Amino acid sequence: MTRILRKQHLSNQPRLNRLVLGGLMAILSVTAAAAQNLDVSQDVTVAIGNEPPYTELKPDGTLSGAGPDIDRAALQQSGFKAFSGVTMAYGAMIPALQANRVKMVSSGGLNIRPERCDQVIFSEPVMCTAQAFLVRQEMAGKITSYKQAAELGIKVGVPAGGTQGKDALARGIKMENLVNFPDNASAVKMLQDGRIDAIALNGDGALDMKKRSGDDKLETVIPISDTPIDCAAAAFSKSDTALRDAYNEGLKKIIASGEFATIMTKYGLQANVDLLSKAKSTAEMCSR
Repeated sequence: MTRILRKQHLSNQPRLNRLVLGGLMAILSVTAAAAQNLDVSQDVTVAIGNEPPYTELKPDGTLSGAGPDIDRAALQQSGFKAFSGVTMAYGAMIPALQANRVKMVSSGGLNIRPERCDQVIFSEPVMCTAQAFLVRQEMAGKITSYKQAAELGIKVGVPAGGTQGKDALARGIKMENLVNFPDNASAVKMLQDGRIDAIALNGDGALDMKKRSGDDKLETVIPISDTPIDCAAAAFSKSDTALRDAYNEGLKKIIASGEFATIMTKYGLQANVDLLSKAKSTAEMCSR
């Protein structure tokens, strides 16, 4: 019986080899087809909002900012070398893509929204933001959400007119426990003096506050867990799937190599690095 089974196994080996070889050929064919759709000699025109540190077009025409630097680094992995910036209003970016007036919208441009996913295709998330707390050390392990802050009845400093105050109220913090601060320096002094127990701001703003204070007894809590992580990504025409796929592959490589973190840190956006690992995928953000 053993000899018969071995014979049958050997007789099936050529067929298995053919199946494996066929699968490999199919993968290579798809890869080759995708490569043929990419003209790496073309000038990649990038739509930006000209909003430093995310995007900026210098007076000499140089495309700068965290978004364009990431875009360049990602696409250079596939051999692209020429990039130029086109400034425009955010509302004009998707129509410009659809009309083929630009090749992409910078990752420092449009946030991923389901309604936008109906009109364009996005890369995987690149620029992520979230709300954060800056607290004294003794509070660091006690609050990770507005709900917890509400339950503890602590006082929270918020920028006047910002979304943080609205979100705090919506999640149970009482109006009398919200303290509007006029500027960041004043907010840090209030926190250090014990007049407030936490400052609510965006992640990069909280990190910058801590850095400028020079106070090792202050800690950041990023993100505030009952607020969403919002992400922007590079956007492409729906017909430009090959370019989008090349971007995604390059993005993976620069994240793995550490180049992504280096670029973000250069522009003071290091909070993005940690948030990106906690963010949903583009497919999840596009779903309704």
